[in-house]
Amino acid sequence: MHSALLRWGPPLGAGYLRLVGATTRYQLVGEDAKRALGRIEGPLLTACWHNRLLGPVYPYRNQHAGVAISQSDDGELISRVVEAFGFVPIRGSSSRGGAQVLRTMLRHLGQGYDVGFTPDGPRGPRYVVQPGLAHLACRTGRPVLPVGVGMSRKLVFSSWDRFQLPLPFGRIRIQFGEVLRFTRDDPLGDVQQRIGAALIAATEAADRALGVRSP
Repeated sequence: MHSALLRWGPPLGAGYLRLVGATTRYQLVGEDAKRALGRIEGPLLTACWHNRLLGPVYPYRNQHAGVAISQSDDGELISRVVEAFGFVPIRGSSSRGGAQVLRTMLRHLGQGYDVGFTPDGPRGPRYVVQPGLAHLACRTGRPVLPVGVGMSRKLVFSSWDRFQLPLPFGRIRIQFGEVLRFTRDDPLGDVQQRIGAALIAATEAADRALGVRSP
C-alpha cells in the first residue's frame, strides 16, 4: 500500500467517521437484552457482517474492545482508523497468522474485554460465517451477540461484500439479535449456521425498520 495513503488515509477516515457520528441519528434496538448480559461474568464475542462494520464504530467507541482484522493492506488501513476510536485491532485470519490471532483473542478476552468479529471476512463469501468465530465461541463458552446494522444513507461499493460507507445526516440502526451460547461438544458447522442465521435475522430487521433493501 502506498505510504501516502497509510499516512493520510487513517486521519482522514477517522475524521469522516466523526462527522458521520456527529450528524447521524442512531437507533439502538435490543439494548435491554445487551445490558442484561451484564449479569453474566466476563466479556462477549460480537458479530457484524463485514460490509457494515463501520456502522457501530462511533456509538461504541472508547470501550477497548478487540476487533479481528485481516493482515492485508486494507486491514492495515482499517486498523489505524478504528484505533482512533479506542478499539484494539487483533491482526490475523484463518489463512495468515491464525494461531497467533487466536492467542491474542484469548488474552484479550482473559483481560475482560469484548472481541468483535466480521465473521464473513476478509474474503467472503458474503454473509457466510467462517470457522474462526465459531471455533472461539466453542472453545471459550463466551456468549455470541449478533449485531445487525442498517444504514438509511450510504454508498454501496462493488466489492465482494458490497461494502457500505455510511453518509452523514442519516440514520443507523443497531439491532442486537438473539444471544447464543455454545460448548466444545457442539459441531462447528452447526455453530456457524446458527450464528449466520441469527446475524442475518438481525441485519434484515435493521434494514426493514429503515425501509431499505438488504443488498
